[in-house]
Amino acid sequence: MKKLFFLILLLGAFFGAQVVYFQNFVKSEKVLDFDQISNSIVSIESQPNNPNQRFGSGVIISSDGYIITAFHLLSGSLSSIKIDDQSYTANLIGFDEYADLAVLKVNGDNLRPIIFSAIDDLKVGDTVYAIGNPFNLGISVSKGILSATGRNFGNPYLDIIQTDAAINLGSSGGAIINEAGELIGLSTLIASGSGGSDGVGFALPSSRVLSIANEIIKYGDVSRAWIGDFSFRRSFFNLNGERVPAIYVFQNQLPLSSQPIDGGLIDGDIIVDIKGAQARWSTLRASVNSISPGEVLELIVIRDGEEKKLEIVTKERPNTPQAL
Repeated sequence: MKKLFFLILLLGAFFGAQVVYFQNFVKSEKVLDFDQISNSIVSIESQPNNPNQRFGSGVIISSDGYIITAFHLLSGSLSSIKIDDQSYTANLIGFDEYADLAVLKVNGDNLRPIIFSAIDDLKVGDTVYAIGNPFNLGISVSKGILSATGRNFGNPYLDIIQTDAAINLGSSGGAIINEAGELIGLSTLIASGSGGSDGVGFALPSSRVLSIANEIIKYGDVSRAWIGDFSFRRSFFNLNGERVPAIYVFQNQLPLSSQPIDGGLIDGDIIVDIKGAQARWSTLRASVNSISPGEVLELIVIRDGEEKKLEIVTKERPNTPQAL
C-alpha cells in the first residue's frame, strides 16, 4: 500500500512539473500583435504629387507627433505622413545626415509611440522583424534574424546592425523589432545588386537612434567631436615583441577640411593605445562618441616606426556623410 502511495505521489509530482513547464513554455512563446505594433509605423511621401517624389517609412516615438525616419528619404522641409490611412503634413525638426536620421513632427494627439528596447546586448541569431512600407504598398512585416552587429564601414561614428529580414525600396526609416515587439533598430540601407532584398539589410541601433533623436528635438541638430577626415582599418601590430590590437589610419581622398587638426592624426598612423586602453574598434568608437567638440582625445600611435603620444583637441564634426 505504501509503495502504491509513493508511486501515485511521484506520478503527481512528475505531471505537475510538466504542467508548470508547459505553462512557462506557453508564456515564453509570446505572440506579437503586429496590428498594434504597426500603428507605430507610418508611410512617408516626400514631394507628393511630384515625379521625383520619394517614399519610405517612419516610426512614431511620441504620442504628440514626433516621428523618426531615414534622412535620405527627404527632399524638403515638408513631407506627407500617412497614419492609419489619415494624412498629415510633417515638419522637419532636424537631422543628422551622417547617421541618416531625421526627426519630423506632425500635429497629432494620442498617437501610439514605439517601445524602445532597454537592452543593448543584441545577440547574433536572434529573431527580428522588419516593419515598413516596401514599394509604397503599405505597412507590412518580414521576419529574419540578427545577422551581425558592430558594422561600421571604417568609421567610428557608425555602429550598424545587420539583418536578413527583407528590407526593400520604401522600407528605409522603418522599424526593426525584437520578439518582444520593441524597437532595436531603424532601417537605413540595403546591400543589393538588384535593388531588392538580397538578405543583407542594415539598421541604426535603437540606443543610437534615441540619443540622436533626443538631441535633435532639444537642440535642432547634433554636435559631435571630430578627429579628422579619415577611414580606419582594424588589425594587429607587433609592439615591443607583443602582438596587440591596432587601428590603421587612412586619409580620405577628398578631405572635407582643408586644414588638418593640429597635433592630430595623419595618413599612415597606427593607433595602438586609446586613453590607456587597447586600440580596439569599440573603444575608439565609444571614446569619440562620448566627448564633445573641444575636448581632448588621448592616443598613442606608431608614426615612422616610433611611438608618439597625441592629445587631439577635437573639432565639431561637419554634418555630412563623409565626415568622421
